[in-house]
Amino acid sequence: MRYYPVFLDLQNRSVLVVGGGPVAERKVIPLLEAGARVRVVSPNLTPRLRQMVAHGEIAHRPGRFHETDLDGVCLVIGATGDVEVNARIARAAERRRLFCNIVDAPSLSSFIAPAVITRGDILIAISTSGRSPALAVRLKREIAALIGQEYARLAELLGRWRAQITRLIPHQRRRARLFHQLVESDILELLRAGCSSEAEQRVKELVERAARENGSSSR
Repeated sequence: MRYYPVFLDLQNRSVLVVGGGPVAERKVIPLLEAGARVRVVSPNLTPRLRQMVAHGEIAHRPGRFHETDLDGVCLVIGATGDVEVNARIARAAERRRLFCNIVDAPSLSSFIAPAVITRGDILIAISTSGRSPALAVRLKREIAALIGQEYARLAELLGRWRAQITRLIPHQRRRARLFHQLVESDILELLRAGCSSEAEQRVKELVERAARENGSSSR
């Protein structure tokens, strides 16, 4: 099976995690980082999950899964380690047409969680369509070695300039050409060398040049 890759906006959306062990904990953390409102159902919790409950970071209902736990959620993750319970979660989610991930059970899941590399606002997702999580881990390790924090700094820098570039160069094709020029320039190398001020100046030079050319061609 081939999957359709997508990044979800979970900001202020309710997500259910069933399970309170280390695997569930690993699922909860990125959900919180994405701004989701996480509810956990489990008789027991890891110390870190208990701490999250105490600090009001997640909601917790002690006990076993009931279908009513799915009320108001947009997706669900089953991480109980109990095959029968996970199957019940999957069936209940299917009845409600909710996206569901059962950890280590692609056949029960309507979506799978990829291996993810994070560099600031940059997210790189890696999947083997559930065939080999170990291979996904290796690919993650190898790609992560190639992508340093300078890419995050470049994304942040270009993001700060985006509104001004849009204002100065309203023509979409010319604007796209400038963004490609910025990305392919020496700005990344300057950031890699720790020369943030020089990188900012280089962006300014290229943007001003493009704006002048845009003004000339508009006459």
